[in-house]
Amino acid sequence: MSSNRRHNSGGLDDGRQTHLVAKASTRVAAKAKAKEETRPQPTSTTLRTVPLLADCPESLLKKIVAVADWGQYQPGMEITRQNEAPCSVYFVVSGCVKILRGGGFTDVAQAAGQQEMRSRSRPQVVVALVGAGDIIGELGALLECGRSASIVALTPCEIVSIPCADFLSSMQVHPPFAIAVARKIAQRLVDTNRQVELMRGKVEDRVQALNRYCNSLGLNSERLFSNAEIARMVGASRVAVSQVVNRLRRERGETDLKIKQSAGKP
Repeated sequence: MSSNRRHNSGGLDDGRQTHLVAKASTRVAAKAKAKEETRPQPTSTTLRTVPLLADCPESLLKKIVAVADWGQYQPGMEITRQNEAPCSVYFVVSGCVKILRGGGFTDVAQAAGQQEMRSRSRPQVVVALVGAGDIIGELGALLECGRSASIVALTPCEIVSIPCADFLSSMQVHPPFAIAVARKIAQRLVDTNRQVELMRGKVEDRVQALNRYCNSLGLNSERLFSNAEIARMVGASRVAVSQVVNRLRRERGETDLKIKQSAGKP
């Protein structure tokens, strides 16, 4: 009898555990569904805030909305990684992202005249900043090649992404959209060439050019980037950039202000 009691008790315990597991799974599924339902989704109105999509017909925007995904990113969050296969094209609705290239490791000689090699990490370099209303990843979709750079959120930003296939089909069915994308690519090339010309001057001129570029996007380069990052962006040494940045801060009176604040502390 005692063995039957133990057997029945065990059966009840097993059934109860199964019920609890099923109940927990139901709660998890319900939470996931609620989260998915409350997640903001792009609309035609949202897409029209992007200049490239502003003049698209409503029928095309509805097709894009059906396949689009809305992403919200905090500073430092990676959106896509260099060398990944292109799967989406991104439209920046708000905020700003940075385009990074490089990284990984490179082999360097241990000492002059020695054959031994060792690996050294290479820092990533910010090659461009992309603000609200711009597009990212269109070249990868057009050329069907791996990502040439990583995309990382620089400020809190909202991004709408659509599959590459739908991006390409949208260009085919609506030529004005294709022309707008081509103009954007051409304008970016012109801006890049202008930046290259500016970066051939003195270190101070390069830093000032970077400051103007960031200001045009509503950003403060000295607050967002370290002197080492700025040095890599303008192609100069960190020491030279630090001297320029410190001199510019003194001219703006920021150093004196910090000294006065420090002197006023107990």
